[in-house]
Amino acid sequence: MARNGLFDLRARPRIPLPAKLFLSYLLLLAVAALPTFIYVRARLDSDLIGDATQELSGVARRGAAALLELPVAERPGRARDLALMTGDRVTLIAGGGQVIYDSEVRDLGSHADRPEVIAALAGSIGTAQRKSESTHAELIYAAARLGAAGDDLAVLRVARPLSRVRSATAELTGFARNVQAAAVSVALLLSLVAAAQFVRPLRRVVAAAQALGGGDLAARSGVDGNDEVGDVGRVIDSLATEMRRRLANAGSGDAVLAQLVDALPVPCVVFEVTGEVLALNGAARTALRLEGPNASRRLKELASSPEFERALAVAEGDGEPEALDVPLADGGAMRAHVHVLKRPGTAPLYVLVGVEAPVALATTLPPVDAVVPRPFLEVMSAARGEAGAALDKAGVGLEVSDAPGVLVADAADRVPRALALALGGCAQALSGRASTLCVDVKIEGTTVRLAFDGDPGKDTVAQIRPLLEPIGGGVSVQGGEATLWLPRA
Repeated sequence: MARNGLFDLRARPRIPLPAKLFLSYLLLLAVAALPTFIYVRARLDSDLIGDATQELSGVARRGAAALLELPVAERPGRARDLALMTGDRVTLIAGGGQVIYDSEVRDLGSHADRPEVIAALAGSIGTAQRKSESTHAELIYAAARLGAAGDDLAVLRVARPLSRVRSATAELTGFARNVQAAAVSVALLLSLVAAAQFVRPLRRVVAAAQALGGGDLAARSGVDGNDEVGDVGRVIDSLATEMRRRLANAGSGDAVLAQLVDALPVPCVVFEVTGEVLALNGAARTALRLEGPNASRRLKELASSPEFERALAVAEGDGEPEALDVPLADGGAMRAHVHVLKRPGTAPLYVLVGVEAPVALATTLPPVDAVVPRPFLEVMSAARGEAGAALDKAGVGLEVSDAPGVLVADAADRVPRALALALGGCAQALSGRASTLCVDVKIEGTTVRLAFDGDPGKDTVAQIRPLLEPIGGGVSVQGGEATLWLPRA
């Protein structure tokens, strides 16, 4: 399988380390022993056949000398005794090639054309190796002549089955196979021992690397052997230490950056390459109208806008700040510049810096000491009592889902008043259309979300907004339903 023009390594079969070690030992054994075994077997077979031929030649020569001393009539009997004594096939052949005696086969024809007989009649020891026409067995032949001329001219031939010679080869070959089987068993044992020595620390190293990849910077392999695996374990451990140090430095650097940004008089927002906000000062909150629960969404929309991305591309390409007009919620625009701060060894930062400080607006923020925690049930009860007349006038009942037992932040009864306004406005909108106003209450992070199945109207929303937004709450209307967010204490 190819991917991007390269061979996909993941398509290769996974072979465990013990199997790889065993295969390597087996390959080494095969390379070292197999050729030697084949050579030795072939050489051994050849040597044994040669030795057997020489031995038969000696038997034929000595037997011919012994038979020569006997009368012609006694020679077949002595040839039979020789066959019984040696276990070989013995044949006595006349000078003309006619078989006088054979220890295994009767009624044989002329052997004058046999190569060993021809060589013996010529005065030398004749030898041959072939398949017998009478017994159909592979035999080794050796023949010697009796005497020199006259009536004593005859040939003594001794034959031995090749299977007897090769039985010794088979025994030695079997011994060699047993030795090889023992070597394979030893290789398997050594591979298991080696795998136990290497796989366990490798698994610890892999587990430590996976833990680091999962964010556990306290993970350690604990492998410190004096080998390559130990080197890898120490590198993983030092990598974890270095990552902890760099993250600590990065965290302190982010804190310093946030403090510097907050001290700027002009709007400033620092984004990461992912679009997440790293630092944001109060001037940027004021200029961009970043209030309530929609602030995070507003910043994400700004970071992903085509105008912002184009300015980033120009600033990163030129290495200089790029001007950008940031649209505001009221229809205006904030003049700013986009900077790309490159950092060695890590991702760059995107910085949006306003040209001018925002105009100071009249604040509706309450004093810090006026913000107090209040039980949500208490706040809801106060709002229900304050909006009771409006509910009764509209003929609308109130149904609130299971109210959580949490604390909400309040200042000068702002939250009960905002809730009472929302209840009264929704009741008036539902008058004559529904008999019950339903309010769904849920906890969302640092806020308590209240969903009304009615629209209190624009005027009422305009009255609710300055009550909740200064203390971290908010209000919105979509699809004819109002939603209020109350800050948790």
